[in-house]
Amino acid sequence: MKPVHATLHENLPVIEVADKALLDRLLVDDRAAQYILLRLSDQVAIVGPGQFDLLLTYLRKQGHTPKVIQE
Repeated sequence: MKPVHATLHENLPVIEVADKALLDRLLVDDRAAQYILLRLSDQVAIVGPGQFDLLLTYLRKQGHTPKVIQE
């Protein structure tokens, strides 16, 4: 059996949406998609390094009311 290698990333911004359709729409929107690095699941994606505030601003301009959780 091959060993499994895992990497822990600290301070990795993610976006989680309540509805799969919303993330689908963000990923086909060129303005929003430029900030999203990788989709992890139907409702979760990784935001690119240094792109979180830009995505947040864009979402607010589009009328979304994102909830930001920091730990």
